[in-house]
Amino acid sequence: MPPTPLIQCNPYKGVNPRCWVRLRFAAADGSLHERELLADTGCPCAVILGQADLTILLRAPGAAINSNFGQLTGAWLELHMPELGLTHQLAAYGSDAVLQAARVESPDFAGLAGLPLLRMMEYGGDGGSFWLCKLAAGP
Repeated sequence: MPPTPLIQCNPYKGVNPRCWVRLRFAAADGSLHERELLADTGCPCAVILGQADLTILLRAPGAAINSNFGQLTGAWLELHMPELGLTHQLAAYGSDAVLQAARVESPDFAGLAGLPLLRMMEYGGDGGSFWLCKLAAGP
């Protein structure tokens, strides 16, 4: 019998109940840092954090890009979610404007998790919660 997949299931939260994910990052010193991020399938960036978190978690600088929130600082971060099959470097961005927009919904949110990140997993939701799990193995 195959093992039951690990599922991260998060009840909607925020002023207007929103879906969110909990991600863990490994800093350059090996320390692990969990952040709650607003899940936004309309966001073309994998992850956007506040500038302070980006500085703490930075593995290597990345190219900046422009967005409707202004310029986003580019960086490479180490995603450390082995239970979801995600243990690799990830292009990410920093913006305090995005952080403040996410925190309008909930002060717990540290930024956004966009569609490129969500597509690395299976994800979905129902009337009470948003879930994600490791991608199923192909045929």
